[in-house]
Amino acid sequence: MLPKAYDPKLVEEKLSKLWKEKQVFKPQLDEAKKPYVIVIPPPNITGVLHMGHGLNDTLQDTLIRFHRMRGESANWVPGTDHGGIATQNVLEKKLAKEQKLSRHDLGREKFVATVWDWYKECGNAIYNQFDKMGWALDQSNIRFTMDETRAKSVYASFSKLWEKKYIYRGKRMINWCVRCSTALSDIEVEHEQHSGKLWYLSYKFQEGTGAITIATTRPETIFADAAVAVNPKDERYAKLVGKKVQIPLTDRFIPIIADEAVEKDFGTGALKITPAHDPVDYEVGQRHNLEIMTVISDTGKMINTPAKYIGMDRDLCRKETVKDLDAAGLLVKEEKYNNAVSTCYRCHNPIEPYLSEQWFVKMDELAKPALEAIENGEVKFHPESWKGPVVNWLTNIQDWCISRQIWWGHRIPVWYCPHCSKEGLTFGKDKQGKEQLTKVSFEKGAKPIVSFTQPVCPICGCKETIQDPDVLDTWFSSALWPMSVFGWPEQTKELKYYYPTTVLVTGYEIIYLWVARMIMMGIEFEGKPPFKDVLLNGIVRDKTGKKMSKSLGNVVDPIALIDKYGADAVRFSLVSQAVPGKDIPYGEDGIIGARNFCNKIYNASRFIQMNMEGFEGKPEMPKNNTELADVWILSRYNKAIKKAADSIEKYDISDAADTLYHFLWDDFCDWYIELAKPRFNGQDKEHVLAILINVLYGTLKALHPIMPFITEEIASVFKPYVKDTKEFLLMENYPAFDASFVNEQATAEMELLQGVITQIRTVRSQFNVPPSLKIKVLLSSADKTETDILAKYQNYVTSLAKLENVEIGSNIAKPKQSATAVFANVSIYIPLEGLIDFEKEKKRLEKEMAVVENGIANRTRMLGNENFVSHAPKAQVDKAKEELEQMKLKQAQIQTSIKDLD
Repeated sequence: MLPKAYDPKLVEEKLSKLWKEKQVFKPQLDEAKKPYVIVIPPPNITGVLHMGHGLNDTLQDTLIRFHRMRGESANWVPGTDHGGIATQNVLEKKLAKEQKLSRHDLGREKFVATVWDWYKECGNAIYNQFDKMGWALDQSNIRFTMDETRAKSVYASFSKLWEKKYIYRGKRMINWCVRCSTALSDIEVEHEQHSGKLWYLSYKFQEGTGAITIATTRPETIFADAAVAVNPKDERYAKLVGKKVQIPLTDRFIPIIADEAVEKDFGTGALKITPAHDPVDYEVGQRHNLEIMTVISDTGKMINTPAKYIGMDRDLCRKETVKDLDAAGLLVKEEKYNNAVSTCYRCHNPIEPYLSEQWFVKMDELAKPALEAIENGEVKFHPESWKGPVVNWLTNIQDWCISRQIWWGHRIPVWYCPHCSKEGLTFGKDKQGKEQLTKVSFEKGAKPIVSFTQPVCPICGCKETIQDPDVLDTWFSSALWPMSVFGWPEQTKELKYYYPTTVLVTGYEIIYLWVARMIMMGIEFEGKPPFKDVLLNGIVRDKTGKKMSKSLGNVVDPIALIDKYGADAVRFSLVSQAVPGKDIPYGEDGIIGARNFCNKIYNASRFIQMNMEGFEGKPEMPKNNTELADVWILSRYNKAIKKAADSIEKYDISDAADTLYHFLWDDFCDWYIELAKPRFNGQDKEHVLAILINVLYGTLKALHPIMPFITEEIASVFKPYVKDTKEFLLMENYPAFDASFVNEQATAEMELLQGVITQIRTVRSQFNVPPSLKIKVLLSSADKTETDILAKYQNYVTSLAKLENVEIGSNIAKPKQSATAVFANVSIYIPLEGLIDFEKEKKRLEKEMAVVENGIANRTRMLGNENFVSHAPKAQVDKAKEELEQMKLKQAQIQTSIKDLD
């Protein structure tokens, strides 16, 4: 017997242990079966999982469980990502906080060893969270982007791209994070709106009097100015082109040039050109052969400036420069200005455009076949609206900066001979006094040797070759993930069977960082895209629509919620809102509803079990049914099973969850079980129980991919009464749709009965008639079909609406002082005399009406406020609209109720 109350913690701990012991999740490579494969987006080893992982991985788990139950050879490949910059940042902060040390105090070798120790500790914590969420991952073979097999994959891909001359080293304007001390690719840079200022500065002419005024957001970079530029079509400045002006606070003079990159409407139409510190200015400088001078170092400190500013932080220098410009009479004015500031996607500090020698991958040739695969439908996006942005990004793709100036990650597999590359290498000493390579310059003669292990110099035979100090971008190894997890470049049995995978499930925010690159690499190295479908889920936000962040204090911890409500409640609350590509406003109220659903299923199952005394055997689903309720529930069950399965096939998992929720809660629990109760004491008890057990068990199987724990637990007690069961639901077949049970006539007849019963219940509720008090009802309809149905199943209405008696006819007049309701063509009259105090009830309704009308006025004002509609979170605006509609409906109901009392 199921215990009186469901204890999710007890059940989840028991089943997690059992599933692992029995190796239920271990994939079986069966060439006789169709493979269904998903590679997990590997979480970074930066700590605990968040709600985004909870949503994304539960969607994957649902798909894997569903397709395994469909008889496919399902393989969900687990793994973690080394996380590059993100992980290094976490460890640096940990070192500083706990030991007051920097990574430089430890040295590279010891710091990397420390991160490996962290990986072992953090990896175990992540795997435990996999268990708590109930994800069907085989943890006996977890991949890691830095393990030996994946390292070989990284080297092989680098080597192959090098041989094709797709990888090169060059001096380019790149994105530099002064906090992380590394280069970033364009798509690792975020753009945040920032309330700043626009400063207007005066540049005096070299000859004669007067000056030209320019506008800038970065006065601290004036010391690196190489020109002042105007648009060639700007007549205001046509005669000034070619003249020279003095850079404020310096003795240097620079030319006024004309270039079409200048926007005439920005500021004064005249701009300072600083090639070393702005990507647009760099391009202008290249066209006009301008001098490139750097005044901000890779640490964000000022260099090559007047003595006063050298060594200052860039932000402090900005303040001091503005102060000195004002004192010198060269600050014309300043005004507020909102602009998009480029920030690091990891630490969120402002990015510094920086001219640096880095490693790049030439992308145009790699992008062409990826574009073709997307255009011809080899790779499909869900929702399809993401196809256009990906095609546009690939069409306009830029070369990928793959080098990072950090220590944690795959070292670039390039080596140099200290003799043959002497002029191109710069050495320094760490804090332990150990000499290390700090900078490489191909321009000065560095000669690369590509090798996975330390090579001998092919020119002079030197055995002390030195590896490049940079590491590869984290996303380089991630781009190989769908191949490397199966042992690529080795043509393993797993690679041949499981590649390409079936679907990638991931967040839309990494569609360019990761998804597009995987497509390119998969086609380049295996000749096929790495997956057929891409399911893009939205971001889990707080209930007001804001992104969750520690600084805002709105982060929701999925493990804490599991401890409070259970894993199935958390899982269901996530997937039920997971419309592909749409962000999810998430709050605890959604989990409470899901927890209540768990309890509803459990209590209904226990009720059935309590009425099974003396029941034996394993009856099949009854075929010959004459009772309307039986015919109806079997029709509804089969339609629900089909719709849920079709929705999962189409990646609309939220629709599948909604379908099964309403079938179980509404059709099965609230209607069929209630209609079945009187029959437990009759001759057809076993017939009713056969339907209840088979429908419940089948629905538990259908719901199992979404809510694995509670379905497994309940199913275990019903297995002795069901045919063809297995030890675990995951080993059973997903319930099959049987069209022979579908009966539209039964559905239509039950809809009429349900509608009438619901209206009677609503009236009882409106007038506060106690549920225990039996009442009289009159049902009138000119439609004979309706009156025949109502008469035939009068016992359904009497029982579920709690009636003393019911009168059914075609032209029944409305009695005085009776409530009225309508469903279809049926007028429902409920005499109220003797049930309520009319005056007291009228006052109560008038008081309720005042509250509702006040609410309507309030919501109408809110939605009429353009500022609210334009700037409030969408979820908040939608909620106000929904509340207004509900209040208007309530207003109409109260008006009808007041009229009925007269």
